[in-house]
Amino acid sequence: MLHVHDLRQEPIQVPTRPRAFEPAARADQTIRLKQDQTIYSEGQKVLAFYQVEAGAIRIYRLMPDGHRHILSFCVKGDWFGLEQGDRRADFAEAVCEARIRPFATTGSSTFTNNLLNIALANLAKAQSRQMAMIEQSALKRVAVFIQEMAERHPGESEFDLMMCRSDVADYLGLTIETVARSFTKLRERRIIRLKGKLQRCVQLLDRDALAALAL
Repeated sequence: MLHVHDLRQEPIQVPTRPRAFEPAARADQTIRLKQDQTIYSEGQKVLAFYQVEAGAIRIYRLMPDGHRHILSFCVKGDWFGLEQGDRRADFAEAVCEARIRPFATTGSSTFTNNLLNIALANLAKAQSRQMAMIEQSALKRVAVFIQEMAERHPGESEFDLMMCRSDVADYLGLTIETVARSFTKLRERRIIRLKGKLQRCVQLLDRDALAALAL
């Protein structure tokens, strides 16, 4: 049974959410997460970092106006939760049912520092990519996003996005309606096909056209 408590030192205005679990309580085994379950929140003390074993995790910040800005999505094999300081700067939640493995921050300093450098480099790349997308059209942003997700499934022509349209919108800085229209345009151009009840399974029909659009 996971013990939960809130480690934030100062109250901030955030939507009502499940409390984050205490990661140190399960530092030696895989943790199973439900959809939208909170892993940690802004302001909490850093007790562990994580590797995704299955599913997907969203890392985000809440802007002063209350808007959610998603910084990155972490999928199988990705590391997250590494911080330069001893307090969380972001929120982490499960996009869908997921499994993660925690590692205590009190472990090998060399191991932790190497992962921290990797995590910070990846975050810098992600932020630079998002800044570049700000000046792009909505269709191009969605194309870049799909290509980014496809690169995480090398050799596969079909993959599950896992995240909903609102997640994609908050990641790309678009409205849900604009994201939906962009997906429709890509489908009408026969670049992708959307499958499944929730239309989250993407089949790549024309990789070259997608790559050209994402340039």
